[in-house]
Amino acid sequence: MNWLLFELAAPLASFGGVAPGTIRDTELLPTRSAVLGLLAAACGIERDDVDGQRRLGDGLLIAARVNADAALLRDFHSAQAPPEAALRGRPRRTRRDELAVAKDDLNAVLSDRYYYTTYAATVGIACEDGGRLATLEAALRRPRFVLYAGRKSCPLAWPLDPHQVEADDWAQALQLHEDRAIPRLAEFGRFGVDRWLRSRGGNYTHVGDAGEGEGKGVLPGELGGIAHVVVRRDVPVDTRRRLFKERPQWRIGRESKP
Repeated sequence: MNWLLFELAAPLASFGGVAPGTIRDTELLPTRSAVLGLLAAACGIERDDVDGQRRLGDGLLIAARVNADAALLRDFHSAQAPPEAALRGRPRRTRRDELAVAKDDLNAVLSDRYYYTTYAATVGIACEDGGRLATLEAALRRPRFVLYAGRKSCPLAWPLDPHQVEADDWAQALQLHEDRAIPRLAEFGRFGVDRWLRSRGGNYTHVGDAGEGEGKGVLPGELGGIAHVVVRRDVPVDTRRRLFKERPQWRIGRESKP
């Protein structure tokens, strides 16, 4: 199996899950939709290009090792927004268009938004087609749009620096990646190495696509800990209308050694 791996680190990260009402929660483990969104931004695929977004995800399996010591941060957020009636028949392509209404038509929207601070994760994308991963690697090195760790307010701490390896499973792919990652991260300074080591050697959780049917997912490999399957609703069906479907996912948690 061909793998494309990169380090995803950011001062703040937020990967939305269920978000009812005014609570905008975040998940520690990156969602499939978030990783595909990162790839789509790098490739220049617009959110309204539903077919292009769907083709991007076909045949890709995703795994990640996530630093579980990241701290949860709550932000009380306020914004102005007009009601739908005030926007009827008006342009609304930009934030400026939305606010170009009478002041009496603007309402205050209050919400609690959650982020993880000092976020660090190693992300792997598996595919049988190495040429396709090479195209994604080139896009991540020279992205068309700015890349974020979830929300637009979460810029990355350093360049992703993706690279390919061949491995039978996620555990082997990680080992091959680490042989290259430590000297490369040293180029970003000591802060970068410390952040990455917290993902590598502290409390961390592995996640990977379980797939549907035997041999269709990312196999856990020799990672330690107990593997179990959970169900997440994070497979994009229609990115324009924000519709998602469920999928099975491997999850393996491991605590740091004393």
